[in-house]
Amino acid sequence: VPGSGRPVDEELIRRHEDVLRFADRNSEGYVAGLAMLGFMYLQNAIAYGDRGLYLRARDYLDRARDAMRSVNVSDEVRMLVERLGREIEKNKARFEEG
Repeated sequence: VPGSGRPVDEELIRRHEDVLRFADRNSEGYVAGLAMLGFMYLQNAIAYGDRGLYLRARDYLDRARDAMRSVNVSDEVRMLVERLGREIEKNKARFEEG
């Protein structure tokens, strides 16, 4: 959960990225995977106070939103992506200038 202060293991993130690399880009699982990686990077951005990780989380959010334009996803996955967007917006002032 973003904001818990505990970082996500970087090896776990790398494994998720590897799985996503081979996922069907036209699948709901791909969109969910993008969102989950966004949450992981956001968690670590908060834990480490790292703007670069925040920007990576935002990139995964953008990719998930882009993928949803061409992939039918369940309400659960749509809400997951929307929640990531809210969490990123909530932490925007901490990581973005101006």
